[in-house]
Amino acid sequence: MSVYKRGKYWIVQFNHNKKTYTRSSKSTRKRDALELERQMRQQSVDTQVLGHREHIKLHEACDALISTSKDSGACDTLVTATNRFKDYFDDTFLDEITNRDLSRWVQYERKRGIKDITIRLWSRQFNKMCRNANRLGYYTPDYEWGEWNIKDKPIRYLTDDEERRILKELDPSSVKDPKSKNGRQAARDIYILMVDGGFRINEASIMKWSDIDFDNGVIYLYRSKASNDDFIPMTNRLRATLLNRRKSVDGDYVFPGRFGGHKTIQNNRALEAAFRRAGVTDVSSHNLRKTFATRLLSRGAALLLTFSICWGMLLSRPLRGRMQHSSRMSGSSRRLIYWISRCCRSSRLLGNSSIRPTGIVQLTA
Repeated sequence: MSVYKRGKYWIVQFNHNKKTYTRSSKSTRKRDALELERQMRQQSVDTQVLGHREHIKLHEACDALISTSKDSGACDTLVTATNRFKDYFDDTFLDEITNRDLSRWVQYERKRGIKDITIRLWSRQFNKMCRNANRLGYYTPDYEWGEWNIKDKPIRYLTDDEERRILKELDPSSVKDPKSKNGRQAARDIYILMVDGGFRINEASIMKWSDIDFDNGVIYLYRSKASNDDFIPMTNRLRATLLNRRKSVDGDYVFPGRFGGHKTIQNNRALEAAFRRAGVTDVSSHNLRKTFATRLLSRGAALLLTFSICWGMLLSRPLRGRMQHSSRMSGSSRRLIYWISRCCRSSRLLGNSSIRPTGIVQLTA
């Protein structure tokens, strides 16, 4: 019997194509259970025999994508984007969203003061959500995004004179307050880490002492954005900076926070304040990463190698495995690290004034 009573509610249960379907009608009337059974049988025929798909609510599609992407490097961006979708759209079916709805959502975000480059990033998460729903066998909308008001900024890297002015502003001896002196020292150290190692601000902030191999002259890190392990060779300046910092900093993190753990995004604010004091107002902390890549290219590094060093996708795993399983690095690995360290030197500041940056590389992240 396909309909039976359990407790006070009627239950629907039937088999179709060797699969059992069971659902409570949440009703005390048998006729409601019979109607639910008819709908369930019709839905199974539509999907399995006629090839029709099921509908999925927007909020459910957001949660389904987050559950499959929670270990990816872009999970935080995905969560932010899905929260924006949930706040604006009602919990309607995903395939009922039209171009007009998406256009109104874009205008709504613009009125909130969100820039188009951020809205475009969120729109890509919507595209990903629709692809995931389509893969799971649900109906998806037929939509098209409009034009984005995004102006490409000129590619920017630091010159030797600008770096000299910034380092002067980050000199801890120029202030007398002990707290300000420690803050400037931390900002100076993280500046050198980013410009000599190509680190992102978040990667530098969470770095631990256990990630640094002073004997082999490399720093190990996990790039959350690219979801891979990597190692970065240390320049002489970077190695000396970290050794000096090791004498005065206790704990697990290289840049400890005020209340434990690692330092927060305020590292970024200290750097931007130093940029303003030095008169370099058209750069951000991410331009230090572009400077690192530009110096590699200007000193003869191949584009593929530069991309590998900055993103950690090609050379990191075999070389790191070789380094971890051997107490002595091979000659080729040592020569590669020495060559990269030499390429990453700042020309004038480290006594190599005959070389000028000539190549520029665009790093989107």
